Amino acid sequence: MSFDPALPKPYKENWREAYRYDENSIPRLSTYQAPGEEPVPFVFDTVRLSGGQSVDTAEYPFFGFWSNTPLNEKPQTITVNGFVRGDSYIKNRNALIEALRVRTDDDTPGFLDLPLWGRFPVVVTSCDIEEKGRENGQCSVSITLTRAGVTTEERWKFEGGGFDFYGKTEAEAEKLKEEAIGSFDRELKDNADPGVLASAFGKFKEDLVGVIGRIQGAESALSAMTNEVTGITSLIAQGIRSPRELAQALFSAAGSIVTGVMEIKNSAAGVISYFRTRDNIAHTLMQFLSKSNYRVNTAAVTVKQMTSGKEAENVYRTMSLYAAGMIMARLENPTRRQAKNYWALYEKLEAGVDQSDPAMYRAIQNLRIAAARELAARSLDAELTRHINAPAPLLYLAHYLGCDDEKLRALNRPADSFVMRGDVIYV
Repeated sequence: MSFDPALPKPYKENWREAYRYDENSIPRLSTYQAPGEEPVPFVFDTVRLSGGQSVDTAEYPFFGFWSNTPLNEKPQTITVNGFVRGDSYIKNRNALIEALRVRTDDDTPGFLDLPLWGRFPVVVTSCDIEEKGRENGQCSVSITLTRAGVTTEERWKFEGGGFDFYGKTEAEAEKLKEEAIGSFDRELKDNADPGVLASAFGKFKEDLVGVIGRIQGAESALSAMTNEVTGITSLIAQGIRSPRELAQALFSAAGSIVTGVMEIKNSAAGVISYFRTRDNIAHTLMQFLSKSNYRVNTAAVTVKQMTSGKEAENVYRTMSLYAAGMIMARLENPTRRQAKNYWALYEKLEAGVDQSDPAMYRAIQNLRIAAARELAARSLDAELTRHINAPAPLLYLAHYLGCDDEKLRALNRPADSFVMRGDVIYV
């Protein structure tokens, strides 16, 4: 990816020399050039370049404390003011307006050429043309442009560093896991009620067993997941009430469910296995996404008990977000509607997690970005729908629509794998 946010190289370092191509030439004109068109000149008056940094400023209690975290360099915007004048100014004015109407983007930018600045690749944001009756023969021009950057796809390739989105999402999920365990331990350090924690984590175990109960697969795979989940109650039975150890066991159980579901999918062979296991990922994802309002409803009288219950509920919702993020990165061929619904539930779940800790907030946002990139990379906007009146064989439809039969089956999830009818989604 070639992108340089630095200013363009000026024509000359000396401003007098910059105004002319050489000593004997006419003055250099300011121009705007639409993609694939000829430059249109105008008389330059003023230019304003705006930039800076995007900064996340966090405020804290105890008057006088705040933190600034630089997020990114702001996109540079250029506002140039000038005139179109002369006997043929109407022709030149209309030519400039038509040039500014031509679509511009990062792949096909326009070019703003200013004698003292150089040649900027730009995307047109707005333009204003003003004529005054007392100033015949000219009009004023104000154009606002954003410097061209890189397309979304190219930026993701650059940031991806050569590994797939799932690897990025999994890495961010692991960071969230570590931050959540650390935050849970800090919040309950010397302030945990052992009875409330034992009760809450016992309910967590039962809930996760219910998630496993909806998964279809080999008994060995289901047993491995169940054993990891029951490890939570094993700790409690041993008298272990350490917030860190309980949280680690909870996240390990969630990780084993995610891994187990993926292994079942990968090991499925043949039509029977396909139909038995195809819904596992979607069902498991929905189970975790539905935890935005999860409550343990433990009896709480003292402040310590209420704090323990509140933090336990929060760590369970965080665990659900952790698992949902990893599963979303592994979704196979979701439809546009499905992806939209999943994302709405993900946002709701995310909103149910306490993000007052700056480190937790950062980890949650990074996981959100990675998951969003994965969904956006699916090119869901390319989906089309065709209504099929009479039942038609799937292989025939795949040939007729020009879509791979496995892709067609995954997008539509037909009850009968051999014939399809109604609204058929394809790409």
